[in-house]
Amino acid sequence: MPAGGRELALLLIAPFAALTLSACGALRPAPTPTPLPAPTSTPAPTPVPPPRTSTGSQPQAQPTFDPASASPADVENAFLSNVDDLIAEAADLTVAPCADLTTVTRDNPNLVPSIRGFAAAVKRIGATQAVLHTDAVKAELSDLDQSMGQLEGALSLCGIKQP
Repeated sequence: MPAGGRELALLLIAPFAALTLSACGALRPAPTPTPLPAPTSTPAPTPVPPPRTSTGSQPQAQPTFDPASASPADVENAFLSNVDDLIAEAADLTVAPCADLTTVTRDNPNLVPSIRGFAAAVKRIGATQAVLHTDAVKAELSDLDQSMGQLEGALSLCGIKQP
């Protein structure tokens, strides 16, 4: 091939080759990069001081309700909520099958005495606080007595003796 013919052949072949290569596969657009999430700062945990203990044995419960700044209705509602929770706890134990009740009381020997003690404290508070001398509180304390009696019956029926 003459020198000029070679250049002419390359000029004719180049567009043909480009056309052939482009026909084999469609040109895909470059993928758009997804932005990385911006780093966020994680707040450092705030240290919580340990609860104060009296006589070094058990931590004291921290009050979550301040009766001094609450209305009488708020005091009554908070009290009734505690009594409802106690009735529900006693009812859960009362309806448990004997095998389950035996296991629970064996694994948690302080559970029933704690429920009894809390029930006695709630009844004492209901009787001594003037703001709680309402029909709703009296009815709820009556329900508590009934629930505690049913719990004692269930314990007796299952042969469970608790101090």
